[in-house]
Amino acid sequence: MTHQFAEIVTLIQRSRTNAQRMVNVELINLYWNVGEYIHRKIQSNIWGKGTIKELSDFIIRHHPELKGFSDRGLYRMKLFYETYIADIEAFSDDRNSEVIGSQLDIISPTAPAKFKSIRNTLLVKISWSHHLVLLEKVRKSEERAFYIRLCINESYSLKELERQVKSSLYERILLGNYPSQERITNKPQKPSVGFKDSYVFEFLNLPEPHNESDLQKALIHKIKTFVLELGKDFIFMDQEFKIMVGGVNFYIDLLFYHRELHCLVAFELKATEFMPEYIGKLNFYLEALDRNVRKSHENPSVGILLCKEKNNEIVEFALSRNLSPAVIAEYQTILPDKKLLQQKLHELFENELA
Repeated sequence: MTHQFAEIVTLIQRSRTNAQRMVNVELINLYWNVGEYIHRKIQSNIWGKGTIKELSDFIIRHHPELKGFSDRGLYRMKLFYETYIADIEAFSDDRNSEVIGSQLDIISPTAPAKFKSIRNTLLVKISWSHHLVLLEKVRKSEERAFYIRLCINESYSLKELERQVKSSLYERILLGNYPSQERITNKPQKPSVGFKDSYVFEFLNLPEPHNESDLQKALIHKIKTFVLELGKDFIFMDQEFKIMVGGVNFYIDLLFYHRELHCLVAFELKATEFMPEYIGKLNFYLEALDRNVRKSHENPSVGILLCKEKNNEIVEFALSRNLSPAVIAEYQTILPDKKLLQQKLHELFENELA
């Protein structure tokens, strides 16, 4: 009977979740239509800019039960419509099946199209609060599209979205120049997707200087936020994971499992600049995992060497003859300078066009 009761509870919870989603769909669609109406009235010079305040006063005075329609709220609805109308077709819901592995196959603007309803677009898949964060803190349409898809695929809370925007995830991913999802699955010797080129650990409040032990303890203490920075396909398995080779015990700093790639992921932590000899130890761990821990249906294990700093040329030389699936990444303990990252992107694109 207990099992049957649990099934009923599951049905109730599922129905409530679906109802909440439908409410959000209708709310976002309403705000879109209100924004469109105001935009068209102003564009046709039927309304002046002061009319929005008059509309807000009218609603407050005659319909106080309607919340969220202050003049500020109405301006936001107008901005919401004006922000997305130019490329609304690119948000068609049939694109929702795309994996964020093609995260950087970013939306390109399309011709304007008038939508009486946006119920079948990705815009209704996130909350109004999420939209407000993107409208207020993100300027580029491609970047907003990236975060919308990320929110949908990763089920980001408002706090998680704010943190990723603040940590300049979009710029960091572009600079990381991720290849396609297939490279890690079919040719694991050159992994990159799902594994960033750099990580931001501002939430650790680590002192300077610090050592590997300090870093490991801090990451475990903040494991939920750490997984958010890694990506939600990562499942934490253990710290100081023991493997035995030749009767001798060895310990992997952190061990994860990646759901999308179906492989073990070993993290080796270094609170120093990358050195070529670090690769040997990581390869040893990966071989031990594949021989003694990996299951037959899983892909080869991946190693991530997380260093305080790295010289890209040294990393390239160190990995040029390396056959194991390894990633050399660096971390920083303060939020990156968004303007500096944007400047780097600008220089990168200029070099490609030259």
